[in-house]
Amino acid sequence: MSRSPFSLAVAGVFVLGSLTACGANADSASGGDCVVKIGSIFSQTGAAAAFGGDGERAIELAIKDANKEGFQVDGKDCTIDYKAVDLASDPNKSASLAQDLIAGFGAKFVFGPDMAAAVPPAATAVERAGNVMMLSVSTGMDAYAGKDGPFFRLSPNDQTMVNDGYIPAAAEQLGDVQDIAMLMTDDDTGKALAEGYAASFADNGITVSQTEFYDPTSTNFAPIVQRIDDDVQGIFIGYNNDSTAAAIMDAAAEAGLPQVYITRGISAQPGVAREDGLDAYTWLVLGADPLYPADEEQEQFIAKFTDAYDVPDGQMTYFPFVHYDYVGMLIQAMEKAGTTTDVEAISAALRGSSYDGVVQLSFDDAGLNTSPMGLGILRDGQGEVVSFGGR
Repeated sequence: MSRSPFSLAVAGVFVLGSLTACGANADSASGGDCVVKIGSIFSQTGAAAAFGGDGERAIELAIKDANKEGFQVDGKDCTIDYKAVDLASDPNKSASLAQDLIAGFGAKFVFGPDMAAAVPPAATAVERAGNVMMLSVSTGMDAYAGKDGPFFRLSPNDQTMVNDGYIPAAAEQLGDVQDIAMLMTDDDTGKALAEGYAASFADNGITVSQTEFYDPTSTNFAPIVQRIDDDVQGIFIGYNNDSTAAAIMDAAAEAGLPQVYITRGISAQPGVAREDGLDAYTWLVLGADPLYPADEEQEQFIAKFTDAYDVPDGQMTYFPFVHYDYVGMLIQAMEKAGTTTDVEAISAALRGSSYDGVVQLSFDDAGLNTSPMGLGILRDGQGEVVSFGGR
């Protein structure tokens, strides 16, 4: 597995100066023989901001570190010019924001967007422009990644990640749970995923006896959880955000439902905040979990990130782990391809590659993500991460 082409300043923690405001060029490149333009589309405000804000800051931090360390491509000293735009948790803004980054700023590489519904409009802008790469963690990337184009999902696809990985791991850890209710958003993504999730649970000995779809804009979940049968043994909260999960959990506790939760797209934080009343809580871990780091290097990165952005204790999500190292992996691919401008050649260099940074990353020969994952589980006041997947 390849090591980082630059140290990313984790061991000797690089103390950042003043950070550029969101939406402006962050640590813009100056001088050098080549300038790489990278843009990002994350929800820095709105309902998805907890994850989106962390994703954007991780990209910014990695670029600052890359520019500080320096890197060479084809014998040229290179730097990165960066622009972040705010999706504001509104997929309808995706097309115009992508167009601004590509045509206005001149980005060759776009990280994000961070919402499934925002992916197709951004992908269309990338396809129309040509010679532009898009890298996103979102489920919406499954329609584009692994098809010889310049599209890379920054996590394994949902079949690998959830149906074949997370759900079997959750079933193994929660051996006594055999009957659950499923709560999913009443939109195309929620409906598309629900059937596959239910089948995977069934394959692993858990019956989804009830599925409830709810308006993604809902804030009052009392009427929804009151429809759940009292004899279920747990609740699956699928593909949502921390604030919604917390509201569902509070409503379910008030209704007297069993306090066993299997979550998808949600961090450890809703469970940790309610651990005294829980029987069990599981969450999907991509890269690493900031509350349960696996080693000293991850601990140092957490300290570095939270110090740089004044993140309160316990409020960092896992998004920095699934974005920071991909900047290094992208630079590694540029170095291998010997170019910063030929996106097709850089895409070819990413396929089949691996990268060992703060976490381990890898793509198979088709460009599908094969990075390791984990299941976080909280019970009896104790939390741990159980690894699965990877090459």
